[in-house]
Amino acid sequence: MIEKLKSVTLVFLVLLSLLQSYLIAYNFPKLEPVDPEEYVQTDRLGSQEVLEDLLFPDQLVLHRGDGQHAVFYPKTETYERIVGNVRQRTFESFRKTNPSLMNIDWNEVRDKQQGVEIRFRDGLPMSVLQRVMQFKGELPADDDLITRIWIFAVDANEARTILFTDTASTVYEAMKADFTAKDMERFVQEAEPGVPYRYAEDDYYLPTAPITLSSYTLSVTQYTIDQLKRTFFVDPAVIRNLTERDGTEIYTDGKRGLQLKKEQRWLTYSDPVAPVEDRIDVEDNLISAVRFVNQHGGWNGTYSVQKVPQQRLLPTNQAFIFRQYYESLPIMNKSSENIGFIKIALQKGIVSGYERSLMIPDERTATREVQLPGGAELDELLSRYPKKDSVYAVFPAYRATVMEQSIELVPVWTVELRDGTYEYLE
Repeated sequence: MIEKLKSVTLVFLVLLSLLQSYLIAYNFPKLEPVDPEEYVQTDRLGSQEVLEDLLFPDQLVLHRGDGQHAVFYPKTETYERIVGNVRQRTFESFRKTNPSLMNIDWNEVRDKQQGVEIRFRDGLPMSVLQRVMQFKGELPADDDLITRIWIFAVDANEARTILFTDTASTVYEAMKADFTAKDMERFVQEAEPGVPYRYAEDDYYLPTAPITLSSYTLSVTQYTIDQLKRTFFVDPAVIRNLTERDGTEIYTDGKRGLQLKKEQRWLTYSDPVAPVEDRIDVEDNLISAVRFVNQHGGWNGTYSVQKVPQQRLLPTNQAFIFRQYYESLPIMNKSSENIGFIKIALQKGIVSGYERSLMIPDERTATREVQLPGGAELDELLSRYPKKDSVYAVFPAYRATVMEQSIELVPVWTVELRDGTYEYLE
């Protein structure tokens, strides 16, 4: 009886083994790899933005028609009202031309005709600008970077709309634009008076009297190591780290790398990407860049698209810079300082490099008023500036002083040099 029971048990085990072998061979589970991007999205940090919120001009210039001009900055009442109005109007039938062939005396238009200039410091491609402007019909194939949109009255009945590019020899005229001379008159009449500005020959505007701006002190917090691990790596459990002699910490999962400079409170993320030969689309890469920042640290403040690769160069590895703003002014850094911007490099929508501050601005804890020089005093500062022949632009910005638990933002005249660097005018 016992022997018979053993035989039955043995047969049962053999059959069970055969069944398991069959299931393994023909009914194995379908394994799907975890999508790294979907995994990372589950631990987002900071605030989210859409591309349209990052596309705004750095200056609005009003030409009063009497030789005087007014300059307005983001978040001021006049700026928001006029820029918002222009964004609702239509631009059609773009004609490419050379300024020298247009038979226009630009100095006379600037000083004697009422008009408005909307300025984008480093320019935006027309295809990108179309996301916030009503460009209708077919856009020019070259997709140049637009640095200024200048709308001005020709006479009591007509207005013209010219789009300047980052190439001095190329402009576009919108042959059909929804503006009249009455619009220019109304823009000028409704603008707050403010301090008059004069035109400088290098194509920027300076106030004829001092201007008053606010200074701020912001408390700050900082991303933790655990937060960054969960945000940048698919599996934090496999991360290795090492510390270099200068205190820089490096974290890697064997492919991606995260470098943290604690003294500068700065992070650099890298993810090697194989080169691609396909056509590069700036707009697609820009959208991917915004999405990546949303998922990896967020914005935590106001940013503007500042540096966009030139279309005619079309580099394989496209780098974008988003400039940080506080209230109406950008936070500008000298070449040795890492603050005030986010830099991100992409290839075909895949991020290969990413740099940003570890600090998170919080509520402001103190404010005071600062008066920036204007008129003769500002002219004297510029005349004594050792690199005056290399000045590309002059504008007010915030200089950031980083302390242990706070950042002080103080308005200062800032110069942009022709090599793309910035310095403070003091």
